[in-house]
Amino acid sequence: MRKASHVGCVLLVGTMLSNILTGLSFTSAPHANRPLHCQHRALPTGAPTDAYTLRYFDGRGVAEVSRMLFALAGKDYTDSRYKITFGTPGDFSTIKRPEFDADKAAGKMDVAMGKLPVLDAGDFSLPQSKAIERYLAKQFGMMGDTPEEEAWVDAVGEHVRDINDAYSRKGLFFMKDEEEKAKIQKKWFEEELPPLLKKLDTALPGSKSFAVGTKMSLADVSIFKLLKDTYDRDISETYSDCSKLLEITKKVGENEALQKWMEERPKSMF
Repeated sequence: MRKASHVGCVLLVGTMLSNILTGLSFTSAPHANRPLHCQHRALPTGAPTDAYTLRYFDGRGVAEVSRMLFALAGKDYTDSRYKITFGTPGDFSTIKRPEFDADKAAGKMDVAMGKLPVLDAGDFSLPQSKAIERYLAKQFGMMGDTPEEEAWVDAVGEHVRDINDAYSRKGLFFMKDEEEKAKIQKKWFEEELPPLLKKLDTALPGSKSFAVGTKMSLADVSIFKLLKDTYDRDISETYSDCSKLLEITKKVGENEALQKWMEERPKSMF
């Protein structure tokens, strides 16, 4: 597993930033003139034939839950990160990502419609962050013990996605007006987020320490990521009266392998 120094929490960028990073096109990109009908075909859906490699940009973003699943399960994988730099800091029109552009030109992103993340294992490749999370959770026994529990793990994930989407829609990542940004954040953390988390806490069907069923699942990891690894601040006060959320974040956070990963993972801009 790749090692680096500790990194603090940053603002949620997730799917929005991933789409921007993968959707940018430049006239010099080597794939620009490659005929569509000649593009590399999607890989088979058969069983993995090699060790896992998770490909994403050099950031946490929408790949971090999957990395946490690998850590919690104690499974080795290659954490492959495409470097990104800016000609002008913060100006996305000046992004440089030569390794990503080269692999995209070679058809290595075709299976994912030109985007990231992608999970590779020899002849097997899987796109879409949520599909990767569910696949890994099943492989690691973290998707519930019954079809009903599995469905609920999915449902909790969608609840978390709704909360993330509500914050993303505020457009804070690209906002230049710092005073307006602070005003919006204050309202979110003090007025809007607490009732959403209370509703989430009430909705959870699991036992006291688990979101679903009686053991740790993808649902718990998604909740932990939301509450402990999404924002640029400690938001514990926003769910201080949510007993299940408190127990879940405590339980997941006590895992030594996850603690080690979060301490040693690469520092990144998002």
